[in-house]
Amino acid sequence: MTQVKKLTLEQISEITFLSLIFSLLVQYPLLKFVHRAGNSISLRLGSIVFLLSAICITFAPNYVTVLAGGFLKCIGNTLGAVGPAIMKKHLAGHGSENQFVSYQSDANGFAALVMMASSFFCGPLFAVNAYYPMFACILLCIGGVMVSFRITHNEPFQETALPVSASRQYADGRQRAGHSFGVLLFSSFAIVTALSGVGLTYSRLNFQELLSGSGSEYVVSLLSIVSTMIYLFRFLSDLAMRKVYYKLGDNTYAIAGALLMAGLMLQVFPWFHSEVDAAGVLFMGYLMQAFVRDPYITLVQNSSLEGGNYRNQQSSLVAQNAAKKVGALLLAGASIIILHEGDILWVMTMMAAASGMNLLLSFMIMGKGRAKLQ
Repeated sequence: MTQVKKLTLEQISEITFLSLIFSLLVQYPLLKFVHRAGNSISLRLGSIVFLLSAICITFAPNYVTVLAGGFLKCIGNTLGAVGPAIMKKHLAGHGSENQFVSYQSDANGFAALVMMASSFFCGPLFAVNAYYPMFACILLCIGGVMVSFRITHNEPFQETALPVSASRQYADGRQRAGHSFGVLLFSSFAIVTALSGVGLTYSRLNFQELLSGSGSEYVVSLLSIVSTMIYLFRFLSDLAMRKVYYKLGDNTYAIAGALLMAGLMLQVFPWFHSEVDAAGVLFMGYLMQAFVRDPYITLVQNSSLEGGNYRNQQSSLVAQNAAKKVGALLLAGASIIILHEGDILWVMTMMAAASGMNLLLSFMIMGKGRAKLQ
């Protein structure tokens, strides 16, 4: 963006921040639309809005148009969040509802491979023409629109209602447990997606700070290798998820939480032990952060879609999309405040502490999940 659209780093930061705020503001209106339109229409519209966003950003003549493209991307992302609900219902219709984790892991793995291929080709394409990577993005969005119109999904626009007396008795027995379980999922989802998403940006800064004496070319080369390896590790994590989940079930929450905490502790470790191979330790911790992202998202999606009615499933998925934004916004805001007075070590320490809180939430989610099944 700095080279193609001649935007400053400050303007890019403003676009990112304003897009996050806009995304949070439109969550509830878009949820109302999803309730009325249904999953299939929402998914198709979301893919079209994504395409419009790519076109808007590609041909944007100024800052305002790029910002509008960012807003469109937020809308498309929220509308597209209902995709897992379509898959879950389709599998349930074929008696394979318990295979959701397997299919979603395959989808995540395929997405990771596409992103890895993109990272390989974007550099050469950019060298030929700075707009070629953007044109490629538009072509991918067109493919997404075409695929979305191939998806068929029978949607229950009206739920079959129980008699008031039976309905009220049933709801009173599950509403409180369901609400507390949803709060736990929302909180954990916000922490994990923030630490494994925006958190990677601060981990890269940690790399640069700790290895500043090793030469800029060495640091840039190492970060380039790590950034490419992320997609490979995300693909491997999706493969591992299929096997681990069906053997350990909800215990996978604790495993993913522990791996995230271990990865962030490795990011802090070299600050206190200068005799270790800092590059190797940071490399391992960074990849562990990225490793848990897709599996954890799949776990939360699977739990939130279990046994809920049609509208509750839509609400859960849109709430998870909002949780990503809330987590990213809080982490970015806290990090800016810390860096104003301190250094990156305190940011990494805060992130490690947040991962410890998430590990506790993971154990609570496991307990609530088992209670729901009884």
